[in-house]
Amino acid sequence: KELGFACSEYTVGEEEKIWAAWLHRKPTVHDVAFMNSPGPRLHHVGFWLKDPMTLIDCCDVLASLGLGASIERGPGRHGLSNAFFLYLRDPDGHRIELYNGDYLTSDPDFKPIRWELDDPMRQTFWGHEAPDSWFEEASEVLDIHTGKKR
Repeated sequence: KELGFACSEYTVGEEEKIWAAWLHRKPTVHDVAFMNSPGPRLHHVGFWLKDPMTLIDCCDVLASLGLGASIERGPGRHGLSNAFFLYLRDPDGHRIELYNGDYLTSDPDFKPIRWELDDPMRQTFWGHEAPDSWFEEASEVLDIHTGKKR
């Protein structure tokens, strides 16, 4: 809250514990997503693109450069946010989402959307499952006081 982020969506698991949260500073669905695991851990950073075709163009450019293996997931369409997505790994292994087609969060009465962990629409609208890396891998967050990984 001190940095000006608000929550757009979150997933609740067993015992009403938050499993993941999507935070935004601009009026799109998210800028960062965090997940529950030893940590906390940064699941990915999100970048909004102007249209779905830009996602396809990105895939073509990556493939033409021999970097197709950096595509981790997609293109696809989320149940969460309803956005078109493409997930990439940068050279250091951090996950980046390129997305488009989401909804605006600028309404001052906007309330975060709650998802249940076992809701199949949470992962993808089109039904394909996320890879295991999706749930097992995330970027560790540094402790701001010690500078060490948590």
